[in-house]
Amino acid sequence: MRIFDLHCDTLTRCLRSNEPIARASGHLSLERGRALERWGQVFAVFVPDTLQGEAATAYAHQALDFYDTQRAEIEQACAPVLAIENGNALAGDLANLDVFYKRGVRILTLTWNGANELGYGARCQDAPGLTDFGKAALRRMFELGMIPDVSHLNEAGFWDVAEEAARQAKPFWATHSNCSEAQPHRRNLSDEQLRAIFSRGGLVGLNLYTEFLGGAGTAEDVAKHLAHLIALGGEDRAALGSDFDGCGIHPSLAGIERLACLDAELEHFGFTAAQRKKFFWSNAAKPLAKRGEI
Repeated sequence: MRIFDLHCDTLTRCLRSNEPIARASGHLSLERGRALERWGQVFAVFVPDTLQGEAATAYAHQALDFYDTQRAEIEQACAPVLAIENGNALAGDLANLDVFYKRGVRILTLTWNGANELGYGARCQDAPGLTDFGKAALRRMFELGMIPDVSHLNEAGFWDVAEEAARQAKPFWATHSNCSEAQPHRRNLSDEQLRAIFSRGGLVGLNLYTEFLGGAGTAEDVAKHLAHLIALGGEDRAALGSDFDGCGIHPSLAGIERLACLDAELEHFGFTAAQRKKFFWSNAAKPLAKRGEI
């Protein structure tokens, strides 16, 4: 089986527990991932909202240093892509974008759930959109070729990103967000938002978190969200954004080794082999390969 997953928190989890990613005890490890025919993985550096300024920047670099100590082994096991989850890592300084880009970061989740120098997260729905710094950072990201991730961003900020992406004729992604029509939640996206991502050639990574899926959080609920994305015209834009090691996941889905079972379940729910291949692999792998990232 081929898997390209747009989001996991394994890197940060292993940093905190001082575990090697090769033998990590959570949802994902290199040893278990090697069973896949091909595997691409976005490793996110999660920087909590409780860190601000230089402390946030230093923490992101600490996590990247930890990654670098294992880089060779990671690259033998999969095609890795680095992300930072929370723009507070920039500490309000555009120069940090260039520094992180040089270190290999290719995706930036603009906010987590609270506020930072760029804008406001999902817990700030009544707040305005991106700050002036956030808009400048977004423009610089497009110049660098870094992908903006609107997962966790509030709605006003989302539309600021969509407007700038249209102006620049560039894609933006939601690496680990689901459909609010299938499960109402402040972190899930409306049909209008999903269509905006599709219209710019972006991707939506379906999150396996039980609360975002709704129901029992099983394969049946994944199928509901995937079917909704396809019905909106997203067959070529829907991908996996597991959020492994970053959230609570139903035991039937909680591990990279269980994705083959999810594939079988999606076949049972009527998804064709071509649709499943797009979802699990090619929709994410193709644009990253075209960009030279994998």
